[in-house]
Amino acid sequence: MATSTTSPVSAMAEAVPAPRDGRLIGAVSARFAGTAAILAGALSLITGVLQIVFPQDENPEIDPRTRIILLMFTVSLWALAVLFLGLARYGRSSWGAFVGAAGTVLLTTGTVTSAINGIDLAFFPIVAMAANALWLVGAIGLTVTLARARRVSLWLVLPLPFIQLTLVFFSQMGGGVVSGAFLIALGAVLLAGRIQSRAAARLRRG
Repeated sequence: MATSTTSPVSAMAEAVPAPRDGRLIGAVSARFAGTAAILAGALSLITGVLQIVFPQDENPEIDPRTRIILLMFTVSLWALAVLFLGLARYGRSSWGAFVGAAGTVLLTTGTVTSAINGIDLAFFPIVAMAANALWLVGAIGLTVTLARARRVSLWLVLPLPFIQLTLVFFSQMGGGVVSGAFLIALGAVLLAGRIQSRAAARLRRG
């Protein structure tokens, strides 16, 4: 007779209700989101260190080293989109995750074209402005819904909107080091199953 090896905690964690737009979000498991967070964190750390050691000058032309930084930043932005969708399952709504993910992905259209062409194209400022606005609004919305649901510790929730601040506006000062360290910690918590356990505990308490 076959017996189930799924623990009660794991079963309850999986039973955490997903947001209304559940198909895409349901495909992003905690492990996938955790891996994405660690990837984004590691790349952010590397780019942050590079920008501290090799500060950029005022030359609008993009040198080979900066192209590499842009490509790593691009990958980290895609990973952040995955992370946002993975975290949305622990909130009360999903709109913030989708808006934030749309913003990070939209921003990659500018970073990729800049890396390929060696210079920011004319449309880049418009794309960057729209993408950063979506990213910020989405991150704030995701933070609010996660804080209200209380399935994720606040120390993992409240820094989410500040990732953009460190990666974009303080990038030249090595802000990627700060956001990278946070993202790696968040990814480790997701991979360890601690968020799922907290969610399951919330379900047991009703």
